[in-house]
Amino acid sequence: MDEEPRSGGPSVVWAGPPDAPAVVVLDPAGVGRHGDLPGTWRPVTEHLQVMWCRLPAADEPWHEVDEVLAEFADRSVPVHLVAGAAAGSEVGELIRRHEKLITSAQTFAAPVPLGHPEVVLEVLRELLDGDSEAGSLLGEPGSALRQSVGRLFDQLKDG
Repeated sequence: MDEEPRSGGPSVVWAGPPDAPAVVVLDPAGVGRHGDLPGTWRPVTEHLQVMWCRLPAADEPWHEVDEVLAEFADRSVPVHLVAGAAAGSEVGELIRRHEKLITSAQTFAAPVPLGHPEVVLEVLRELLDGDSEAGSLLGEPGSALRQSVGRLFDQLKDG
């Protein structure tokens, strides 16, 4: 019996500078089974680190997400959580468990997959809007991201 495609592959896919602000994506659909981030997310890894948690690929997904978030405890970087609504109510519990670590969060409803360019654009808008309102949510990477955001938006819109 073959493994279901959603559960095949690594449970966590990571890219980006380890000292940059982080975006932790909780993917209930299991995109990225070949070990790479979805192509739409790759351009943002120049300025942000992205941890893509493929929930169907983990034996104990919420325990594994706790471990992923623990990776950021000593890094002193902002952590933005992105979740597919199909991840369920456990997302709220996760945010409560890590309230001192998670700086902000967004949830996206189906049928739009988390790898969709509009999701990436919304996440960037949220981060950059939060950065200007909060003073410096992203810090120095926020300035660099803001400078190249036009190019990123064009790449993502063009697919």
